[in-house]
Amino acid sequence: MSYRLLLCWSLALSVSLSAQNVLPIGSWRTHFPQRNGTYVTQSDDQIFFATTGAVMIIDKDEIAPRFISKVDGLSGVDIQLLKYHKPTETLLIVYRSGRLDLWRKDGEVVTVNSIANFTNIVGEKRVNKVFVGEDNLLFFATTFGVSVFQIDRAVFPFTTFMGELNVRDVTIHGGYLYAATEEGIYRIVVDSPVIDDFEAWEYLGMNRGLPGVYNSHALAVYNGELYLGVNEDIYRWENEAAVLFADLEEGHNLHYMTGEGTHLLVGYRCDEAAVCGDSRAYYYRADGSGGRLAPDCIGLVNNAIEDERGRVWFGDEYEDFRYLDNVEDSTCNRFSFREQGPYRYLAWDLAMADGKLWVATGAVTPTKTPRFLDWGVAQFADGRWRILNRWTNEAFRGRNPDPNFRDDDVFTIIDVEVNRVTNKVYAASYYAGLIEIDGETVRLYNDQDSPLSNTINDESRTRVSGLRADEEGNLWVSNYNPVEGAALHRLAPDGTWTSFPNTGGASELFQIDIDPNGFKWIIDASSSKGVLVYDEGDINNPGDDRRRVFTAANSELPTNETNCLVVDNDGDVWVGTNAGIIIFECGATAFEPNCQGSLRIVELDGFLEYLFKTQAILALAVDGANRKWVGTANNGLYLISEDG
Repeated sequence: MSYRLLLCWSLALSVSLSAQNVLPIGSWRTHFPQRNGTYVTQSDDQIFFATTGAVMIIDKDEIAPRFISKVDGLSGVDIQLLKYHKPTETLLIVYRSGRLDLWRKDGEVVTVNSIANFTNIVGEKRVNKVFVGEDNLLFFATTFGVSVFQIDRAVFPFTTFMGELNVRDVTIHGGYLYAATEEGIYRIVVDSPVIDDFEAWEYLGMNRGLPGVYNSHALAVYNGELYLGVNEDIYRWENEAAVLFADLEEGHNLHYMTGEGTHLLVGYRCDEAAVCGDSRAYYYRADGSGGRLAPDCIGLVNNAIEDERGRVWFGDEYEDFRYLDNVEDSTCNRFSFREQGPYRYLAWDLAMADGKLWVATGAVTPTKTPRFLDWGVAQFADGRWRILNRWTNEAFRGRNPDPNFRDDDVFTIIDVEVNRVTNKVYAASYYAGLIEIDGETVRLYNDQDSPLSNTINDESRTRVSGLRADEEGNLWVSNYNPVEGAALHRLAPDGTWTSFPNTGGASELFQIDIDPNGFKWIIDASSSKGVLVYDEGDINNPGDDRRRVFTAANSELPTNETNCLVVDNDGDVWVGTNAGIIIFECGATAFEPNCQGSLRIVELDGFLEYLFKTQAILALAVDGANRKWVGTANNGLYLISEDG
């Protein structure tokens, strides 16, 4: 028995499909990228890295990683930053949505949704930095102001809202709370009774030795002194005024400062208005001496920390986990666990055959615009991950193999299919054509060497949007909204192509599945059509082809906005729409007028209504027991009985 999980839009479902999997039935295992650590923090004996989907923990005595993820109780995957709180032995995990997880020393996870769910905040609710104060208080620099969080009780005593100011960092020094913003630095006495009134805060300007107009992204207390990031410069606070401590050439903005070790660590990012080519990191001593940290250890750095041995650990967006043995070390230590995880976090489509899992790692928007992701195709077999993309295989660089030329690269892989007759694997690029993987040989089909056509209103791109192989080894291909020719094609095992130009007016074809009669059921992504069913009949006789387009006007479809479909083990076709699920149980009569589809009626809170009537269904899968796995836009994953 083979299983297939079909994903639509931007939903990634984690399922275990391998026949060799030793997990108990009903258990879950997560697979997440283990290629880099985007943020770093430390306890007395451990280093914590934020990765895509998990937290990596290593002991300072040896690099032997372990991970905590949703399987261990974490509430999310999109980690923004980490901060370890030593007094309570708690790891604070901050997500991009503003949600917080507190990972306690006993493994308990406490989730706090106060920021994420706060409806009075308009716009983004992101935490930029966290400062650890006294009395178990943490101070959050956020996009809406400064929030104070009591970590032992998991509550927010107060928030100072600062209008449209984006607070980039926050610290305490000399009895004052300081906030760095895009429009300069503000402060207030930390125990002021009006601390939550932004009008009571003092702006630090020219009267305090600072420029008249400036931005500030970073603050730090180092060696008992306060350091201020001002544009690309560093100032030190002396006698209630700012004194220039260090400067850097224009083109960079100071991004972070860390003073928890024996050196002041400083990181720079390129100014958005300049082209400076790189990020940079420096170290300073209190007397102003210092130097640049090894450039080959710096990619797109988010933060850095120095441990008690003098090692410098970097949180960086680029590949590999990185550290230096000391600030003057010119050799960057790198490590990663590439084969233990996929390339990136996104899984748009999954296919399984012969104990190997294949993953399409692209995505499209709800309006069918490609997201320009070059992450390629991932394969999981024998406990190891293999990645095929422009960085590992020349075919993914398109017609021009020059690694510096990106315009015709194979972006946005949104479907993957294993042909069990030929043992070839195919990947649909919603940008550059069709990838064929035959062992170690990889080939790209596009408008130059196949009947595939470029796309209306995007005439330099070949959008392949759906794949399915039939029992004879023919690969059926959706060619989205072609400029000319057909939207539906067949690639035979001998390499010959056949095109089917008459699809009943449906041209924005997407996902394909095939029922036991050999009928092709295809999602149409336009707002005027729903589902196409196609029967090619005798391949040598175009005149006997049959086609039918189901819409909300001629069937029980609740809407023409269809997202995904799957043929179950009985041959019935389940279609996910923006208004629930419709089931076509027509068998060989799919082209007859009486085939209308049906909507399941279920009881909910004592009332009868259609199955998932108010929910957008983005993903459907069928397991060996013919149960249906249903992925929704806003309410997670459901498992329902075989008949709904």
